[in-house]
Amino acid sequence: MLSFILVNPARPANVGAAARAMKTMGFKQLILVGSDIHLDEEAHWVAHGAQDILTSATCYPDLASLKPDFDLLIGTTARERGSARRYLSPPELNSQLSQQSGRSGLVFGCEASGLSNDQLALCDLYSYIPLATPYPSLNLGQAVMVYSYALSQLKSRIGLEDEAPDARQIQHLKNRAAEFLAPHTDSKTEKLSEWLMESLARLSDRDLRMAHQLINLLASNGNEYGRNTDHKP
Repeated sequence: MLSFILVNPARPANVGAAARAMKTMGFKQLILVGSDIHLDEEAHWVAHGAQDILTSATCYPDLASLKPDFDLLIGTTARERGSARRYLSPPELNSQLSQQSGRSGLVFGCEASGLSNDQLALCDLYSYIPLATPYPSLNLGQAVMVYSYALSQLKSRIGLEDEAPDARQIQHLKNRAAEFLAPHTDSKTEKLSEWLMESLARLSDRDLRMAHQLINLLASNGNEYGRNTDHKP
């Protein structure tokens, strides 16, 4: 199940346009964070035939309170922010989500500044729409329309691929990996560790089991190395 999550939207018309785009492409789950402007008359006027999406929308006070209810959160940005994160285009995201089970949320920031770095840090994956020019950019309603269209085939594809692990399994693996990497992480390898943690969220159930086996093997070899060095004069 995929939900569209609007964080602090400022313009009722954009929320109405987002609801209309969602319904046109077969999506129903709209969530607003830190805002209730979906109740505004202008939002309902712009929605035109998709008012039911607005009336059934769920509200949360902030993104942190929403996160436990989701297995996967995808943060959207207007551009790549120059870090070690991998940013998926809408078609790449379509392919990724077709392998996911559980509840996923596509997160959009406010019109003026998008998602903050703290809000992006709560997300598991990142996505942006490649544009021919940076300006003019897409508004919120247009961005939701692009993603709705790109992801509209998910309903028929989800469940046909390998079973995906749930959020608890992914978090358990992340915790094990972080514990294993902690003694070896410094300023030079920090971005590599960040990339690894992000990549773990994209593993299938089979790949997750293999990753656990790899950590077990590396930990075993490390312990064996420690025992050998302990006996050296």
